[in-house]
Amino acid sequence: MTLEELTGYILDSFEAECDRSFENDPTVAVFKRVDNKKWFALAKNIGRRYLGLEGDGRIDILNVKLNPRSVAALRTREGFLPAWRTNQNSWITVLLDGTVSDAEISELLEEGFAHAGGKGSKKR
Repeated sequence: MTLEELTGYILDSFEAECDRSFENDPTVAVFKRVDNKKWFALAKNIGRRYLGLEGDGRIDILNVKLNPRSVAALRTREGFLPAWRTNQNSWITVLLDGTVSDAEISELLEEGFAHAGGKGSKKR
């Protein structure tokens, strides 16, 4: 899933808005619940070295807010890293390089949206 596809999926599937207010980095997309404005996901294209990955170039990532137990379980799996620039107990970084399936990314986003609280859920 590309960042563009991810953004479309989130905005089509959830009562969410995309905030691109990071003036120093317009590639950051923050996804917030419409009802309470809490963040549940953050997407970015980032240099591999900032994540401790081998090789040059950049990679698309998704940070998702999850239950701390879910975060701990995912940290040991391929395609997941400790959260980039967010609380590492409540957030996980997902590499958008095909290692993690689109179906699993969708499930993580559902969990993240729910974990960010408030009533309501996916769009009908």
